[in-house]
Amino acid sequence: MKRSPPADRHAWEDAFIAGLRAYGMASRAAQAAGVSDSTPYARRKRSAAFRQRWDQTLADYRARRPAKLRNRADKPAPRQWQRTFLEALSETSNVSASAKRAHVPPREAYRLRRCDSDFADAWRAALFEGYANLEMEVLGYLRDPTPKHRMDVASALRLLAAHKDTIAGERATRANVSAAEVRASIERKVEIFRRQIANRREPAADEH
Repeated sequence: MKRSPPADRHAWEDAFIAGLRAYGMASRAAQAAGVSDSTPYARRKRSAAFRQRWDQTLADYRARRPAKLRNRADKPAPRQWQRTFLEALSETSNVSASAKRAHVPPREAYRLRRCDSDFADAWRAALFEGYANLEMEVLGYLRDPTPKHRMDVASALRLLAAHKDTIAGERATRANVSAAEVRASIERKVEIFRRQIANRREPAADEH
């Protein structure tokens, strides 16, 4: 007899965790669980138990990966830096930071994206995941009246704006809508974030 999930656990969570265990990427796990990419991130914000399962599953996934490959110059071998770069991109949406973590110049990552369609596809998927994560981070920060940590929201908004065209194309493909429509939606959301930041700063300025 199939056991039902605990009352405080959503029906899709186990499938998502199983997907995360298999693929190591939230966007693919969400697809396997039959939910939108933003759903797990929203749940992660609200549920400490789910967040803990997510983090532990990713840690286990990375622990199972083969040891780092090295070439003769003691630099990360191609497969290794690509994997590290994509993992960082899915976490940060920041190409420069991801390249730094992978110990390669950003131009090398861009060059490979131009000439390798598989890497370009993986780049878009990782960027899409990182973008969704960043949106949820900004939204959660702005909704929290007393955030426990400081966030560089201005830099986050610059990243959201910089990648809007790529994300618009990816979301349009997945949702079967026009890229222009998605792009307009992203621009509205970023503008809302900017206004919320401005509104938050005004009371602080009045106190001085």
